[in-house]
Amino acid sequence: MNLPHLEMRQTSAKIGIQTTRATLEQHQAPATLSIEQPQGKLSIETVAARLEIDSTQALIESGRIPALESVQRYADYGRQMGQQAASQASAEGDQMMRIEQGGNAVARVAKSRDTPPAEVTTLGFVPRSLERVKINYTPAEVQLNYTAERPRIEVQVNRPELTVTEGTVDIYLREQNQLDMWPVGGMFDGEG
Repeated sequence: MNLPHLEMRQTSAKIGIQTTRATLEQHQAPATLSIEQPQGKLSIETVAARLEIDSTQALIESGRIPALESVQRYADYGRQMGQQAASQASAEGDQMMRIEQGGNAVARVAKSRDTPPAEVTTLGFVPRSLERVKINYTPAEVQLNYTAERPRIEVQVNRPELTVTEGTVDIYLREQNQLDMWPVGGMFDGEG
């Protein structure tokens, strides 16, 4: 007798996966920068130039004598003239004392006082040369002092702004699993 047998067909379940990628957005504001440059300090010190001109010798040659030297010269000249006058008066007095000896002493004394001495005039350049004027020049001195100031720099870093959108994963059953069976051959009465 032919026994029936069963044939089977099985279909596996199939799943589906649907994904949405995650996204990342980044926004970075530039850093805030502040720079301040203070002015440097500059100081200037000067010692003035000095010009010294000594024209004493040139003045002396032109007849202009410094006051102290002029007083000294006039004092010496006065002393010398006084001594000459005293000796001349003494000599004239001696002549007058011997008037009784003759020789017309009064006329001789009067005649010696009547004739002025001749003036001597000379021509020349005053001063005789530039070497008579002494010039001394000291140049000015300039001292520069500079102190540099460092720049003041301030930086404020801005943090990045991140926006994250999460991704999704959806898993679903795309096809149901299935088991199909059916009898093949023989009698099948449907009872047990």
